[in-house]
Amino acid sequence: MSKLQRRQFLIRTGALSLLSLTRARAEQTHPYRVGIVFQGGIYSAVLDGLRDGLKELGLEEGKQIVFHVRDVKSDLKSVAAAARSLEQEKVNLIFSVGSSVALQTKDATKNVPIVFYAGTDPTTTGLVASFAKPGGRLTGLYSRFNDLLPKRFELLKLLVPNTQRV
Repeated sequence: MSKLQRRQFLIRTGALSLLSLTRARAEQTHPYRVGIVFQGGIYSAVLDGLRDGLKELGLEEGKQIVFHVRDVKSDLKSVAAAARSLEQEKVNLIFSVGSSVALQTKDATKNVPIVFYAGTDPTTTGLVASFAKPGGRLTGLYSRFNDLLPKRFELLKLLVPNTQRV
């Protein structure tokens, strides 16, 4: 399974588990409004995974769920403004992709719940207090890909000892 496929799987799983909580609300007469903040590029696959996960739940985009997407195109300076605009639009939830984006979304908003997909431990970055009791208005998924990177290089060096550049 490629890194992109793993990421899509994680996002689809996260969408199923985290956004299934919103299903009853989304089936009401007004669509559930989800703001999405991400950095663009490879993170665009996250949107595909989210949409697939919601389809598996039987939620139709535009009918029960409406996305308000903010692609900051790798400009992390614009995350705060994007998050504030989503809160002003009174979205029901903000889904932020990436640790840096989630932190800035948290700092820029005051009331809206935030679901994040982070690549760094959310307890060490201050997104949540702990895994057992996250507290506050944030919850989400954390991928240990970054934590495993040094071990991957170590294994690569063992497998291909003459490697000079990766």
